[in-house]
Amino acid sequence: MKRITNVLQIVALALAALFIVSLFASSFPPWSSDDEGGGGDDVAVATTAAPPDTTGDDGADTTEEAGGADTTAAADTTAASAVDGQALYNDECASCHGDDGGGGLGPSLQNLEESFPDQSEVVAIVTDGTGSMPSFGDDLSAEEIDAIVAYIYTFG
Repeated sequence: MKRITNVLQIVALALAALFIVSLFASSFPPWSSDDEGGGGDDVAVATTAAPPDTTGDDGADTTEEAGGADTTAAADTTAASAVDGQALYNDECASCHGDDGGGGLGPSLQNLEESFPDQSEVVAIVTDGTGSMPSFGDDLSAEEIDAIVAYIYTFG
């Protein structure tokens, strides 16, 4: 009977060791941005077409002749949203803060404007990290971090 107990203990320890090894062999930590998993390389980026040339041969503005549409405002709006903050959040942040920002391994990001009315404070935290929050300043551009912060402020 004692021999069976020893065998069961050895099997249990082997299974526990296998579990721990598989945990660390997966994409751990979840914020890792290496090329093999969890990185920001697959960021969705919107593209915009350049506005059509609205000047005639004589240099006069032909916007009225082209239908009167002001393409400059549309181009500015699209350029401002060239980085998809939601897609970046899902790739880089949701594993710790939850899909809806409700928290998990990391704290809740809902009602963030109450604790951080100035978004630049949150940009600094995401860029430099704090406590157990890792730094993303080396992995993400300032524009990408701004897009993520703008998105998390929509959680309410």
